[in-house]
Amino acid sequence: MPVSVNDTYGDPFIIEQVGNTVTKLTSLDRHRAPIAIFTKAGYSEEVLAQLETVPAQVAANVVVFYSLTGLDEGGISFDERVRFIQALREIFTNTLVFTRPIIRNRNDDPAMLRRLAEVAAEHTGYLVLGGLHDAKKRKTIETPVEDQLITFCDELGVPTFHKTSCAASWLHGTECWVHDLGAPRDLDSLVSLGYRFGIRDDMVVLDRGTTGDINFIRMLTRSEVYLREVISNYNLLTLPSGERKLEATSSWFAWSENIDTCLDCNYCIIKQIEYLKKMRVRIGVHPSRLPEIVASTGPSQDFSAFRLTKLPKDHAGRNVYADVRTVKPCRARLYPRPLRVERTTGQGATDASSSHR
Repeated sequence: MPVSVNDTYGDPFIIEQVGNTVTKLTSLDRHRAPIAIFTKAGYSEEVLAQLETVPAQVAANVVVFYSLTGLDEGGISFDERVRFIQALREIFTNTLVFTRPIIRNRNDDPAMLRRLAEVAAEHTGYLVLGGLHDAKKRKTIETPVEDQLITFCDELGVPTFHKTSCAASWLHGTECWVHDLGAPRDLDSLVSLGYRFGIRDDMVVLDRGTTGDINFIRMLTRSEVYLREVISNYNLLTLPSGERKLEATSSWFAWSENIDTCLDCNYCIIKQIEYLKKMRVRIGVHPSRLPEIVASTGPSQDFSAFRLTKLPKDHAGRNVYADVRTVKPCRARLYPRPLRVERTTGQGATDASSSHR
């Protein structure tokens, strides 16, 4: 199960949260799937010192998506962010520029797009494109802007990806769990978690569920999912989990502490989500504890209490992933797999890292 760590309100690499991030990462020492970190944090020697304690085998599994926008969120300058990207790459080899979000008339001019591409070319080697969420939780970026950014990256020899899952799967040499779907697998896991489902035309079929259920089951079974009734467009799962909420984005199972301190970006999607906002909320669990949490708790989330979960007005009959989220092609198929090389860690051991050069 691909896992993201502390990707709610807060930031995994700010001083107020980095200790919890390190604890979570360290506990994932036996986790085999990619681990995602999303950050906009500024340079901090204290934070870097804590990150250096992450075990080498875990650091090799982590993909850091650094959200570089040129908008100076939190008063952090562009140059300071680039400095932090450079430092992060010394710890987490797979650190990528993530242009989330590109916003119309704010940072979508050619000069800024070229600057973002140049940072990727000089410091990370890869770039993931990211738009702004709309009211229906779908990321949007104007096609000419997207094409311009890809063109700049192509000119500079920088592989680009539409989704973080595509980049992470490519770097780790695995199937893309968003795009490389087929006949359902690991159905015993669905049964053990209490899902009631059927199979039709290589799709997992549920009577009712959420966008989160679609995301989660797609990741778990590597197959398409059909809901006869979509009861919520939030990423929450319908699995019973008590006070601890379970969430899956289109690419990652979330394990997060939602805190009340962040960079407070004025476009923040988290502040629009009723069960998150700036509240202190625990999201998800260590993946190995998921069956335990589900088996030991009571009823599932009351979705009727939510008022801001929006579905398309004509959502009747819209019951698969493509109906509730933006679909983009998998660009991982455009590039040869990166070479796996051995690098020496500070402890004298070696671990696998990747390079496309």
